[in-house]
Parts: sequence; C-alpha cells; structure tokens
Amino acid sequence: MKILVTGAAGSLGSDLINRLMEDRQFDVYATDIKSDPFENTINLSYKSLDCRNEQFIHWVESIKPEIVIHLASILQISSQMTREMAYEIDVVATKALLETCVSLKVKKFIITTSGAVYGYYKENKNIITEQRSPRGNDDYFYSAHKAEVEKILAEYRFSQPQLDQLILRPGAILGTGFTGPIVDLFKQKIIVGVLGYPGPFNFICCSDVVEYLIEGIKCDITGEYNVAGDGILTMAKIAEKLNKFYLPLPAPLLQLILAIAKPLGLTQYGPEQIKFIQYRPVLANDKIKSHFKHQPQYTSEQVLDEFLKSHKKVL
Repeated sequence: MKILVTGAAGSLGSDLINRLMEDRQFDVYATDIKSDPFENTINLSYKSLDCRNEQFIHWVESIKPEIVIHLASILQISSQMTREMAYEIDVVATKALLETCVSLKVKKFIITTSGAVYGYYKENKNIITEQRSPRGNDDYFYSAHKAEVEKILAEYRFSQPQLDQLILRPGAILGTGFTGPIVDLFKQKIIVGVLGYPGPFNFICCSDVVEYLIEGIKCDITGEYNVAGDGILTMAKIAEKLNKFYLPLPAPLLQLILAIAKPLGLTQYGPEQIKFIQYRPVLANDKIKSHFKHQPQYTSEQVLDEFLKSHKKVL
C-alpha cells in the first residue's frame, strides 16, 4: 500500500514515519520543506518539497498514493513568514492537494486539524463535542486557517463523497522534541494567566496521535474526531508542575501590557491572544474512544508529566 505523508520532518510527522517504517506492508512516501532527517529508508522515499509548488503536485501524481496523510501546516509564524504565506501553505496548498487526490482516485485523505477549529469564544464553558461546528478566530491565524480547511473538507465530502476523509482534531500535542506556542509558554520565568479564568488545557501524547493515524490507515473509519487525553490541567496546576510562580492578571491590564510589549519585541503575544487562555476549548474524547480500538495511553496530566521529565533542562 502506498502511503504519502506531508509535513514528515515535523515532530508528529517524524514519529509517524518511524512507526510506518516498522511495517513492511507500506510503501511510504514522505515530504517536507526540510531536508531528509531519516536514516533507515528501506521502505521510505523522501523528497524535500514546498507543498505550494507545482513540483510537489507533480510528485504526488507520479506516486499515485492510495492514502494521503496531510500533516503539513504552520504552527507559529516566524519573523521570515507573513500570514499570507502561512495561508498559502495551510489553506491553498491543502485545497490543491485535495483536488489532486480526487483526480488520482486516492482512497482516503487523513488530516490533523486542531481543537482550535472551534475557536476561542465565551461560550466555551463546557466540554466541546464534535457536534460543534468549526468556527475559528479571524485574529488568530492558526485557528482561522484550520477552520477554513475544515470548511473546504466539508465541501469535498459533499461534492466528492468517494474520497474518504478522516479528520483528527487534537488538543495540545506534547512529545519529545516538540516546540511551539505551548512549549514557549512553559519556558516563561513566570506563568501569567488571566484573573477569573482557569485556562484549562487538554493534552495528548504524540504517540497516541500516531496510533490513531496508523489505525486510520488500516481500517475504514471516517469522520471527525477530537483527540485528547482524559482530564484537564489549569494554568495554575501547570505552573505548579513547572515549579514556577503563577501570576493571574486582570484581562484589561494584561491586554495593555501585551499591547506595549509586543511592538517592542519583548513578547510574541499580542493583546488579542489573551482569549487563548480565557476561552480555551476543552475537548470531549468520548467519540474517538468509542470508535477506535486504540485508547489514550496517558491522561492530560500524565502527558505533561512525561514531557517535563524529558525537557527539564530547557524549561
């Protein structure tokens, strides 16, 4: 079976590729804009490509994969990247890949979006199930792009029902070597929260996400699924586990501080991003636990504990 994986050099992608290479029934084709990080390549063909370029589409067409796992996306905009560039990667390239999958008669399209598709809104007071429609926040590129991708996927489910879709919406993924906004938050000398808002976090271990992807390849399961470990951790509890001081500030004061600090280059966070703590979506995991054989091996708290064990020196 020919499996194509995009975003293969990322933290999740790398773990997935290593797991796929253990099973010789798969012919694995992997791509990322980064150079080849894999050593054991007996059943792996790797090509460094930008998913926005025609060369990428031509490569996919030459492979004719049976299953496509699309992990390529932008988690954090760097100083060298604009939001427009991130949109081209996250949204435009995804739509082009979907169109290619249709023309090639690909059997199944598997993608990781995010719990961020639900957006960060005041109504996020209760646990969110998959019945909630993706909404996103326009002022948070990651959430907006993921929600738009899911809108495109919904259109393809209607117009191209022969292309099976499996959509995983993970909470905060943690694993060895992971980076991103959540890990950056852990690195702060003081963990700053928003007064009156606990800031609940769902965590999921990278190895659990990989197992769900593998099961998605091997069986005919389709649909949208939240991916999260049991339970939550508040900002205060996270600070306690990090052995760091927790400082909850009133929302207006925190917005003012960020409005001053971001233009000065003192922080990557702007005042609009306090909703990231105020209204975090807490994901229900009942659906994935009832439909998949694999069950989360770690609770949210255990995921963080394992992550901290292997990252003490950098946190």
